[in-house]
Amino acid sequence: MIRVLHLLERDADFETQRGADGLARALGEGFSVTTRSIGYGGDWRDVPTAAAMLRRSQPPFDVVHAWGARALTVAAFGSGARIVFSPAPETRAKVVRWLRAVMSHRDVNVVAPSSTLRRRLVERGVPLERCHLVRPGVEFARVRRRRDDALRAQLGLNATDHVFLACGESTRAAAHIDAVWATGILNVADERHKVLLWGQGEQTDALRRLAEHWGRPDMLRVAEPRLGRRRRRVEFEELLPATDTILVPARGAVATLPIAIAMASGLPIVAAATPTVSELLEDRHTALMTQPAKPRLLARRILDLQEDPSLQWSVADMARTEAFEFFAFTRFVNQFRQVYRQVAQGAAVQVPEEAPGAGLRFHGRA
Repeated sequence: MIRVLHLLERDADFETQRGADGLARALGEGFSVTTRSIGYGGDWRDVPTAAAMLRRSQPPFDVVHAWGARALTVAAFGSGARIVFSPAPETRAKVVRWLRAVMSHRDVNVVAPSSTLRRRLVERGVPLERCHLVRPGVEFARVRRRRDDALRAQLGLNATDHVFLACGESTRAAAHIDAVWATGILNVADERHKVLLWGQGEQTDALRRLAEHWGRPDMLRVAEPRLGRRRRRVEFEELLPATDTILVPARGAVATLPIAIAMASGLPIVAAATPTVSELLEDRHTALMTQPAKPRLLARRILDLQEDPSLQWSVADMARTEAFEFFAFTRFVNQFRQVYRQVAQGAAVQVPEEAPGAGLRFHGRA
């Protein structure tokens, strides 16, 4: 039995929470997973407390999986177990320096969720043989594709509205401000254009105030307060049946799981061409792409998509096919099973690659 400890922030981002929860549920026989959260309201209130409590843990863990920089600090000081480190998308240079310092004294293997992040870490001195790629996994059973007019009504949206869902959490890197600006441009000409925000992320309130400042508060909907659920959070996938087009206006490094979910939805996508986003999406193949930080160009690409129904269908269909090929949840779990086994045994980590499936062969992509 391999004993695994998951360490993560109490307010961890969506991709981290979904990944840790999914592994805890699905690793199966041969693994025992314990999860501890760090921060106010979590299991351990701060890093010193977490490190002290971890040192007292009995029996000891075989593998400590640290999701984020603070969790890495706790793992380094609180346990002698081998460490798996999952860095955040926006991993800054000081975190990489700290990671390299820890790796010089401890057995740490890094698992990045995107090849863009992996390459950045290696370029900044993380050894290639200890830096691996495991893309996030989409639980396709959560993705509902059928349009839901009742849900739209709950969100204050009409059946005739054209609804743009800003992908993922409203962070600075995600640049949902560009989605709001682009919608504002289109809304002046046609008030049926609306933008929908999930309600997660530190930029949400600022974006709502911006729409109010323009005198167009009806242009923007924030899902979580609208749906009014107190007992559980609204899941990102629940918003897909209320959506017509998904916008990915990122300016920086963002989590890739929400983009993968958007691809799996079968909805057309308009996105900004940043290194991380371009790793998943391709212009006129799985999305329409434009320059980042250019709301007018984003609005133009939205109109281009609306004017060409056949293009809408083709990019959405190929995006869905590629999501099933590259972001299967079973692949994600199987790869982490191998990582945990190899780390626990002290062996060199080799992440197994899976061959392309029938979908890409059918489309001539493999």
